[in-house]
Amino acid sequence: MSTGKRILLIDDDVDFLAVTSLALENAGFVVDTADGPALGVEKARANPPDLILLDLMMDEPHSGFAVLGELRHHPEAAKIPVIMITAVTTETGFRIDRDEQVPPWLEVTDFINKPVDPSVLVEHVKTALGNKD
Repeated sequence: MSTGKRILLIDDDVDFLAVTSLALENAGFVVDTADGPALGVEKARANPPDLILLDLMMDEPHSGFAVLGELRHHPEAAKIPVIMITAVTTETGFRIDRDEQVPPWLEVTDFINKPVDPSVLVEHVKTALGNKD
């Protein structure tokens, strides 16, 4: 059963794209993927989704911030909710979120540290879209 909600998943890890896409599709979402920052911005602008799942560290360690900045300055993409997903804590030990709260300077709806269980990610997506069932 499809929710009709479209998710754009932007991440350079093809395995993560595959596993996450499958989990989201099984939950009824329509999923589009982009395996890099430039393609992600292009797809978000061309056909704005209902939600974007965005990796922080792609080509460059700050790629996700650059993508987010471009989206927030584009009229068609500025209002799209974004969940940022990253392994920055795992790889560097640095935590962007404190007490699992999104910092106010980070203009995202939610922030999730990798690794993340696909079923947990689906729940975060549902919450961000306002359907918690």
